[in-house]
Amino acid sequence: MISDRINLTGIPIGVAEDLPWPQLKIPTYQELSLGAWSIRWMEPVPQWRYFHDELVRAGQYTLLTPEESWMSTAPVEIEGQAHHVAAARGHVVVMGAGLGVALYNILLKPQVTHVTLVERDPRVIELLRASADFDHWASIEKLEIEIVDAFEFHPGVLVDHLYVDIWAKAADPRALADTQRIQKNVCAATVGWWTQEFFFLDWLRQNFSDAHPTLERYQAWAQEIELPLIAQGDGAYMDCIARLARGAFYRDVVRQAGTVRV
Repeated sequence: MISDRINLTGIPIGVAEDLPWPQLKIPTYQELSLGAWSIRWMEPVPQWRYFHDELVRAGQYTLLTPEESWMSTAPVEIEGQAHHVAAARGHVVVMGAGLGVALYNILLKPQVTHVTLVERDPRVIELLRASADFDHWASIEKLEIEIVDAFEFHPGVLVDHLYVDIWAKAADPRALADTQRIQKNVCAATVGWWTQEFFFLDWLRQNFSDAHPTLERYQAWAQEIELPLIAQGDGAYMDCIARLARGAFYRDVVRQAGTVRV
């Protein structure tokens, strides 16, 4: 069965109410192009969710270049960022602007005092300014923008939370190593990257016959990869990872990316 999860304005919802994190808000966009970059609206079609084996009917805005789709507001992408937003506090570094959904929601959090957005292509920032009225977002005064490659960024001040999303494809095989490299420069108190759950599930399959996610195993993996990962005391997160592992989106991605074995 396909659930209808489009609100009355036709904008796709952020994240379903049955997850343990607040629902994400989605900025208002206008279709626009700037150089090689564009933001386009895609009409509603059945799409997978991230933490559930469920199809939902939703439209989406997509950030595109001629070669790649870099990010969208599809339910699977928005739902997969909610726990990273929930973990944000203090000084947050966001690696990769994308469509700015994570950034938009992080800025809204009263627990967040300052946000540094690291983006290597200034045209993406200009596109967001023109398409999403970026400069008038709520709490935009918290934001500092650094136009620099993610691997070259050194904050110079303490960072409480690092969120990395600099890849075009889910579960990019480089994502773990890239995040480790970035964290060596940033030294954040907590770290997360989009689709990190795929790498944890891969590690589980390599080390345990049942491959069931538990807090103890998640903590052991975090220690092994030497990253202070988010949600190390959140049992509800483990339940969500178990649901992800049973879902069609997970199976589809691992077949294409080869990051983990099904």
